[in-house]
Amino acid sequence: MGDWFRDPWGWPELDWVVSTRPDFIEARIESTDVRAVSKIDVPKENFGIRPAMVMDPLDRLAYQALVGHLSVPLIGGMHRNAYGWRLPLKGMTPGVYSPGDKQWENYRSYLSRLAGEFEVALKTDIVSCFASIPIDRLIEEIERKVTRASSRPIADNLFARLVNWNRITGRSGIPQRFQASAVLANLYLSQLDEVLDHHSSDVDGDPGKRRSFVRWMDDVWLFGDDAGNLRRAQVEINSALNDLGLHMNSGKTELLEGGQVAVSAREVEHSAIDEELLFGKLLLLRKKRLVTKRLDELVERLVDAKETASRTSIKFATTRMRTYKHFEKVDDFIEVAMRMPQGADALARLFRDAKKTGDMEDWYIDYLGKPWSKVEWAAAQLGTMFPSTGGVGRPIQDEFASILSRGGSSLPMTAVAAQRLAKWNRKEARVVIAEAIKRADNPLHRRVLALAGLEAGCSRTAVTKWLSEFAENAVTLELLQDRSFRKLPLKPDFIGS
Repeated sequence: MGDWFRDPWGWPELDWVVSTRPDFIEARIESTDVRAVSKIDVPKENFGIRPAMVMDPLDRLAYQALVGHLSVPLIGGMHRNAYGWRLPLKGMTPGVYSPGDKQWENYRSYLSRLAGEFEVALKTDIVSCFASIPIDRLIEEIERKVTRASSRPIADNLFARLVNWNRITGRSGIPQRFQASAVLANLYLSQLDEVLDHHSSDVDGDPGKRRSFVRWMDDVWLFGDDAGNLRRAQVEINSALNDLGLHMNSGKTELLEGGQVAVSAREVEHSAIDEELLFGKLLLLRKKRLVTKRLDELVERLVDAKETASRTSIKFATTRMRTYKHFEKVDDFIEVAMRMPQGADALARLFRDAKKTGDMEDWYIDYLGKPWSKVEWAAAQLGTMFPSTGGVGRPIQDEFASILSRGGSSLPMTAVAAQRLAKWNRKEARVVIAEAIKRADNPLHRRVLALAGLEAGCSRTAVTKWLSEFAENAVTLELLQDRSFRKLPLKPDFIGS
């Protein structure tokens, strides 16, 4: 669910290879090369771009295994005020991380507590953190942490992979949106945590343990009682980041005072909205109306902000709207959806659950013809709002067939167009996919086309030929052979069920 690329089949190769063919994993871990990736550009707020990539599934598994094995020396001493991908404070086991949802709740809770105890806060983040981490400096830090001789070959294997990924044009630093990368980023930013700890204060009731700062990956909050002291801390934080080869995001750096502190913190944690909705749910049991005033106000702020709306807040609001079936303001989001590419995946789920997609086919065709759809990741995410089950009009089918016929589309767009067409119009899909295969020179693109072709009824012989042309797809082909070429189950979230 958290990947930038939503694989229609949920990467079934991963579970299968672990349980059935560990020799495939061993071969990948023994090798230090990296396989072909698929580049994707993921939108941030204000039409910024994250230079992300989709990795070969076995490379991803090997990367996770290598970092997981080294995780205790790498982040076992991570500051308790830093949240995200980290090991539990007690009972650490290599590669077994604290659950992400628990970490997020703890982060929100502690942020709220600090906002209630301190009068001043400095908040900031790091510009393109993952892409900016210098690989040579990261390797040096890993070497400093990994001291056991028995772990050196594992570390050296990891170094070779990091160097190879760093050589991919336009994809510097460490790969984004991977568990292993988050662990390495937390290791690298531990030096920033030392600076934050130095400029922070004890928290009432917990002296010497928890301090007056929180960090969620590259998002930083530092609390205090004197604005001058926090501005001085800002200068030293900026200097420390520069020493790490990173840069403070001056556009997102704010000094908050008085009531601004609580207001800004509550925008991150949105606790008041959850409290109101819970109270409203209790009222529903008494046949009264759900209370949504604060949620509606958040939606209005997001709609007004459009391009600059926080992706996290868009996800929060749309998830609550879907959970409580509160769809009164869905049309407000539809009016600005073209201008909110950073939230396209969350909006698609909202439009689908609100039963709006039947009225949005013309809207989507119009959108694809406008400059707003330039960020293809967003166009692909919005395409998933049309469920696999049930029919759609001919224009949508023709548009997806045209996307496949033209070729050159991103992996997310190729995946949604091929999978949806295979469900909506099997006969046409077989023809279009067979032609698209001829232009698919990336193994990951070839994989999704072949699996969609199998879904559409293409022959076992054809699917075997398509996958066999790339050594990287050997595990996918073996999986299909093991299952007698039965169709692979689709992920409910992707198909819209």
